[in-house]
Amino acid sequence: MRGKDHGRASGTGDQGFTLVEVLVALAVLSITLLAATPFFVGSLQSVNKQRTRQAAIQLANTTMEQVRGLKGSSLLSGHGQQAGEQQFAAAPAVVKPYLATMQVERDADSTVAPTDGADAPISTAAQVTVVEGTPYTRMVYVGACEVYLIPTSSGACVYPLGKPKAPADQTKILKFFRAVVLVSWPDTSCPQTPGICQYVASTLVSRAPEPNFDIKRPSPTVLTAAAVFYRGIPVSFQLEARGGQLPNTWTIAQLPAGLTMNGAGLITGTPAAAGVTPLVSTTVTDRLNRSDSSFITFTVVLPPTVTPPTTPGNHVGEAVSLPVTAANGVGPYVFTAAGLAPGLSIDAATGQITGTVTTAGTYATTITATDQNGVAGTGSYSHVVLPAVALGPLTDRTIDLGDKLTLTATATGGDGKYTFNASGLPPGVSMNKNGMINDTVSISGRFLPTISVTDSLGGTGGVASQRIVLLVNPTAGSLTFTSPSPAAPDRSTPRGTPASLPLTTNGGLLGLNPLIAVTGLPPGLTFNPVTGVISGTPNTADTYVVTATATAVAATTVLTFVWTIT
Repeated sequence: MRGKDHGRASGTGDQGFTLVEVLVALAVLSITLLAATPFFVGSLQSVNKQRTRQAAIQLANTTMEQVRGLKGSSLLSGHGQQAGEQQFAAAPAVVKPYLATMQVERDADSTVAPTDGADAPISTAAQVTVVEGTPYTRMVYVGACEVYLIPTSSGACVYPLGKPKAPADQTKILKFFRAVVLVSWPDTSCPQTPGICQYVASTLVSRAPEPNFDIKRPSPTVLTAAAVFYRGIPVSFQLEARGGQLPNTWTIAQLPAGLTMNGAGLITGTPAAAGVTPLVSTTVTDRLNRSDSSFITFTVVLPPTVTPPTTPGNHVGEAVSLPVTAANGVGPYVFTAAGLAPGLSIDAATGQITGTVTTAGTYATTITATDQNGVAGTGSYSHVVLPAVALGPLTDRTIDLGDKLTLTATATGGDGKYTFNASGLPPGVSMNKNGMINDTVSISGRFLPTISVTDSLGGTGGVASQRIVLLVNPTAGSLTFTSPSPAAPDRSTPRGTPASLPLTTNGGLLGLNPLIAVTGLPPGLTFNPVTGVISGTPNTADTYVVTATATAVAATTVLTFVWTIT
């Protein structure tokens, strides 16, 4: 009996849990669920974000399909010029790069007002659509752009009035309307604009008239009449034909050396020599064996070359005019420059470099000339700009008659290869080319010598000068001017005002009758040697250096002064 009872007790234990086991299990489950909560919340947020983005993409794609379903001529229906300009101006940053390649256009219908657009089929105003409780704001921007089928083009849509330069061949210009769709919706996790997500899509719609398809295509006609290549520059040039049941097959009698052509009319290779291959027979044949023959002239030219200025040298502050020429290629050229000395610019049409250099240094400059086919040549030169030449400070001098005048001039700037000279010194006194004076003065009076220095480059910045006052005191019994006083002889007179200035010496006291001569007077003034008076009415405003010289037997004195006419 006890063994049977024990067996029942064991069986009961295997069929359930004790209270403690249940509580432990619940605690473990609670901890697990609590730990998994952030994962489930993050997963739900990620799913929600992807769901709203997919809704925005779907809305944008639907709008794009609606745009593509319209004729190009219908995209601007109801659009006024002012409404379009205001819409472009208010656009957010995310669409600005697209709008930069587009030109605002308007409906040509005269009944459409400049401000119309909000009620147009493609509205210039924002449209709001609510999907599963999330508001989506849609804006559609429509403008004109072009694609250029030229080698230098990237094939991207460009602003019609901007760069790159449109090809002269109008058949290589494709005209489009560009539609840009912007969808925005609220979401705190989007980085572009706090709290706002944005999605942008765009498409092109042809501006050309609606095509009329004709399955009865005419026989092919050769369109290419001439081609220009450049020696040494690889070629990839497609001959062009109109009509024919495709594919068209081409044959050609001759090509410039280095070039070959496949059956599709694609010319490739690298031209080996410059020259003209005139009137080359060319034939195009379509799938129906219909053909057309014509003559093409091939011209191989040398790539553009640039002749830059020959190593120029200038001083800071000098006006510069440097010629640049280009040759070969196919003119006219467009000139550009890199590394110009500060203050200089290049004329895009002529290549002339002009301006005033502002900063000393050595500038490695490269000039590029691009011909009308977009092929460029370069030339380089080194432009040395030196500090302007300046004289070291000089001071006025006073010495006695019979003493030596000693003076040494110094200079800075330029190329350091200086030549000094001086004018207006007393007779018998001179400055050597190294800027030194060391001579005895034998004539009394007042002198205004000008000391100047020039470096080997010359030019306006390679010359400096300074005028000083040299007063040579007379000794007892020597001739000298008494009026005006040598200590303060300078004068200033308004233009048109009568003036009078007596010139007198101490000659009478010395028993001498000196003769006085005057040079450098302002226009309108004259000297009367009988009365010894300068008189008249000055008529030209300027600054004049006047020199009066009194000469008697074995005696001379000089008075130099400045007369300013204001």
